[in-house]
Amino acid sequence: MQAVIALCHFCENHGPRVVMTCQPMRDVDDKGASCTASTSLGPSTSSSPPGIIVPLIKFDGECVVKEKTNTEDGTSYPHYGNCTKFTIDTEDRCSACSSFRNGPCLLSNDHQTKTSYISSEVALQDRVYERVKNACLRSLSCEVSAASKKNPVQPPPPPLSRSTTPRKIHPYVIHEEPLHGTRIPPSSTVLQEPIEDGAFEQPAAEEADGYVIFGDTDNGFCFAYIFRLADAKARGFYRLFSLIVVSNDLTFLTNNFEYFKTTLGGIKNDLQKLAQDVFSREIDTGEKLSEDDIHKPEFQKLVGKMPSWYRRKIAIDTDRNLTVVTANNDIWVQLHRHMMWTLRSPTLACLDQVMEGKPTQDMMVLLELEESQIVELELRHPNQHLVSMAQLANLKIIATQLNTCSEPGDLDLLIRHIVTGGQVVVESREKEYCRQFLLAISNLLPIGCIKLATYKEQYLPEYSSRFNLIGGPHNMDIPLEVSDVMVFRVSPRDVSIVDIEQMSLVNCVIEVRRRPENDGSNGPLPRIVNRYRDLLLDSDVTDTILETALRTTREGWMLKAKICYQMTKQLSHPQVFEHITGCGVEDQQVVSYWTAGLSNAYKLHVLTSIQQSQTSTAR
Repeated sequence: MQAVIALCHFCENHGPRVVMTCQPMRDVDDKGASCTASTSLGPSTSSSPPGIIVPLIKFDGECVVKEKTNTEDGTSYPHYGNCTKFTIDTEDRCSACSSFRNGPCLLSNDHQTKTSYISSEVALQDRVYERVKNACLRSLSCEVSAASKKNPVQPPPPPLSRSTTPRKIHPYVIHEEPLHGTRIPPSSTVLQEPIEDGAFEQPAAEEADGYVIFGDTDNGFCFAYIFRLADAKARGFYRLFSLIVVSNDLTFLTNNFEYFKTTLGGIKNDLQKLAQDVFSREIDTGEKLSEDDIHKPEFQKLVGKMPSWYRRKIAIDTDRNLTVVTANNDIWVQLHRHMMWTLRSPTLACLDQVMEGKPTQDMMVLLELEESQIVELELRHPNQHLVSMAQLANLKIIATQLNTCSEPGDLDLLIRHIVTGGQVVVESREKEYCRQFLLAISNLLPIGCIKLATYKEQYLPEYSSRFNLIGGPHNMDIPLEVSDVMVFRVSPRDVSIVDIEQMSLVNCVIEVRRRPENDGSNGPLPRIVNRYRDLLLDSDVTDTILETALRTTREGWMLKAKICYQMTKQLSHPQVFEHITGCGVEDQQVVSYWTAGLSNAYKLHVLTSIQQSQTSTAR
């Protein structure tokens, strides 16, 4: 199990229930190319005792085939893996917390990866069933990351006078004065009285929507997106749901956090829109309270305090399922399609990465570097891990000083200058400070883009194109015609420190002595600049986490550089960036420069593949 997706619902009759589960089933036996799709009569891999055969409905593209089959098990459609159901769902269910029940399930086949995606009410295997059930319970009872809506900042209240009342001054909080040594917090706004006579503000359902990751090694890990759907016949007019992704691999969830947040959030938005339309129609057609009803005790508190649609007679019906709430008979098919593609896309990306081979571009470039370059970058230090942690600590020191002590935007300017191929010169009376500064900022670039000289006694004309990171003496003479250069001066606060082991950028003052002529202030910053800045200024990001985040960020942008290099050999320049996902106009200079960080082996492989393809096409 790489991951499964499930829709969960807090049923008003039975509590938390898993309503629908989409799980991938794969052929895992090593038969190579001879491996063919199995059927339920002969499962490809299973040592478990035979169970109930799952009846399937083939889902192929936009077509759902629902014709009955003549086979004994009802599964004439080819599929992969073992589609025998071994779980027995003993939980009580009603229509609200049911989807397929014991009816046919939905099937989609991915022949490229030999995977079948099956959507059923509960998972087919006991182990997956228990983990999804546990994640369902926790997702519907946990706190989410943040509210979708932020309360507006209220202006300070006017001075208290005889003509004003505490309610007028504090319209969002009741009982502001202490009551026997306690206070009712502002979070209890659901208990508030009307802001004005005859007006009542209904709490928005989106305020409770949010996402969270939780789990452990015993029960698996889960990404949960919790949300509510409007229902005129539900208690409180809302039904609680959650979309969960359950996996044994926490890294898989964290690496795809933004992806799951976006895709599951899109599913959530679609469901809420459908439910809101049904809610509005039912409220408009509801029977209003009569004059006799207004005087009844059960309705008297609502009069004058609720909006008009609250003052209607609507019978509570807790047995309505998602099909009724959204008024969409094909809602399960649509959810199956969304869940299937949500699971399939990371699998294809993972497959592409494995096909390219295990070594990263940094590792391949390292094999091609000369010995002097390796020594200069300190990539073979006996305590390389400790050195890298020290470099990251220095990197955060540089970012903090530039963010607080320099002119506004100097930190963004430095990061943008580095990732777009600009030259950075560091001046200092001590070589050690130059070395620490340059090695620290080198972590923002792939190894193939680093052209480093930690210290040169003088600046020669060829250095403008030969190095992008260079250190020198306190007053290094840099020609004015070198325009694309940013110069820093590092001065120790305590000049009495002469021991190299005690020298640290913590005890230094960092000044910007010269800025490049083209500082990029006229346009938006590349996305990687914002990413780097947020990581370096976040005090909660430790050095270990920072190392992982920087490395994964570099690898992600190197993938864009690889696509850019491939496209430049086949298309004209304006068409290249149309094939790179997530690359705006402001990112093009970064991607173009980072192609220089690709290894020679990879570039040769691309050129050879293109040449062979052109030769075969010509024949």
